[in-house]
Amino acid sequence: MITNTIMIEPNQLLQNRYLVLKKLGKGGFAQTFEVDDRGIRKVLKVLTLGRFSQQESKQKAVDLFQREAAVLSRLNHPGIPKVEPDGYFVVPQETDESLHCLVMEKIDGVTLKEWRTENRNYILTQEQAISWLKQLVEILEQLHRQDLIHRDIKPSNIMIRPDGQLVLIDFGAVREITATYLQRQRDNITGTVIISTGYTPPEQMEGHAVPQSDFFALGRTFVYLLTGKSPTDFDRNPRTGKLQWRESSTPISREFCDLIEYMMATFQGQRPQKPQMILKCIEDIVSPKPPLPPPPPIPQMQHGLNQNKPRSILGIIFRFLQTKNPVVPWEKVKLRRTLTGHKDIIESIAISSDGETIVSGSYDGTIKLWSLRTGELQNTLKGHNNRITCIAISPDGQTIASGSYDQSIKLWSLSTGKFLQTLEDRPDRVRDIAFSPNGQVLLSIGEWEIKLWAVRTGRLLRILAGNSQAARLVAFSPDSNTCAIGSLNGTLELWHPNIGRQLRTFANRMCGIGAIAFSPDGQILASGSGNTIDFWQPQTGKLLNSFSIDSDSISSLAFSPDGKILASASGTIVEMWNVETHKRLSKLSGHAKPVYSLAFNPDGDILVSGASDQTLKIWQWV
Repeated sequence: MITNTIMIEPNQLLQNRYLVLKKLGKGGFAQTFEVDDRGIRKVLKVLTLGRFSQQESKQKAVDLFQREAAVLSRLNHPGIPKVEPDGYFVVPQETDESLHCLVMEKIDGVTLKEWRTENRNYILTQEQAISWLKQLVEILEQLHRQDLIHRDIKPSNIMIRPDGQLVLIDFGAVREITATYLQRQRDNITGTVIISTGYTPPEQMEGHAVPQSDFFALGRTFVYLLTGKSPTDFDRNPRTGKLQWRESSTPISREFCDLIEYMMATFQGQRPQKPQMILKCIEDIVSPKPPLPPPPPIPQMQHGLNQNKPRSILGIIFRFLQTKNPVVPWEKVKLRRTLTGHKDIIESIAISSDGETIVSGSYDGTIKLWSLRTGELQNTLKGHNNRITCIAISPDGQTIASGSYDQSIKLWSLSTGKFLQTLEDRPDRVRDIAFSPNGQVLLSIGEWEIKLWAVRTGRLLRILAGNSQAARLVAFSPDSNTCAIGSLNGTLELWHPNIGRQLRTFANRMCGIGAIAFSPDGQILASGSGNTIDFWQPQTGKLLNSFSIDSDSISSLAFSPDGKILASASGTIVEMWNVETHKRLSKLSGHAKPVYSLAFNPDGDILVSGASDQTLKIWQWV
């Protein structure tokens, strides 16, 4: 017989030891009661089997319950509820199934979710957040050292004692990492799926939880604590998959933001691999290394000068050398105009080779053609039935290529707007496309495959080797012989597309690659990862230089036609950089939401930006 009622009542004595005082609550697969254990108040957790109709499901619930009891009985840490070795027991029933019981330490306190409500939705300061993060990572260190994964970290599963000590609770989802479990992961066999919306990482949703899954959930928990909002309330960057939460947080340092982002990386391999790595990051934030001493002063150039008349001679030299400061491109910029008309995020833009036309692709499923000179809307192309993720214009200025989540690549006439053809071969959601500089081939990155197409015939030439699940971005070198592929897992690869051979992999970053661009002479491959811009030498794979920006994650990079200026988009800000000195020349603000695409005109004096605020902005240096 199956029943939803647990036959435990106040004043009932269990095991001749535990006196039931009152019912505390019900949730998940269990009911809880407060009991008296010889003068000590404790919590009794009783498994609810009545909700299961299948014997197999009931047995699975019992296994998880017994696992929780075994785990808690062998752990000893102030941040983990204590359970004595005999804390688990079974109470036989005459008519119903036996009751599975677990007695554990009663935590005096409230959950972090309740704590925020009681404190009028208080949002943590950085100092408090760092202190709490350190506590919770130290708790996870105890768990992971025992080869255990919690799998359900969230604000409602963390309690705070009156003395400020945090306690991780609800170990019903805990999983032991055994040799059998690891083999099942290698064989791609899905395990029990535990999902808490907004906190569960992608790999766990597919039944493949790993220790780094706990770090993801912990990072999402601190998004909640630092913003007061659920992670599901934030938009995600369509290129990187990252939550756009930073601007909503309490004032915290960029380094601490970066640590939270590090923990929440989409791919588990890009997260901290051990709790000690997070603790080291915290240590560096709290006690940063002192800056290097400044270089010794340069000696004054006084050799050969008449010391009796230094002012007059130096004055002559100064006046001789003094010239009017030359105008530096992009140090001064004006916003020429803002273009509106799209009804959703503008994900991609391109400018024709004659500098006359801007082409924009939007999540609203339309492609719009604008006059760069006047800002006039010239045409709207419709044909995709889902979001448009990428736009490219052929080098000869004749053809527009568009890629979409409707699993198609379409070619259009730039001059007439006429639809030409659809490139089809095993449909795949399209993430990025690029024409080769010689205009003969089109490279596309889909959800599963990286494909090379013949532009003239529309025929699929080849599928580049490798899994493209993480691949997001592609850029051709100016000589058409190589292409770069950037991925969310932090890899940056160089390929020879014509023969389908991978040439080299550049050093991994802990953040995914958010943007890539070749310099016009092909001597520099720029990549944006997190808030860092790297300059690589494509022929050797050598890292030429690296510098950090002040803004959020980089979403787009574009070189000026002469290769002297690099534009970067990060959050709502566009920044202009001197490629040689890495000096920031200007900072362009005007978009209300994150910028996703940048493009220079052929003369290099105009930059166009497209953003999720559904606008295009045309900037010009003066």
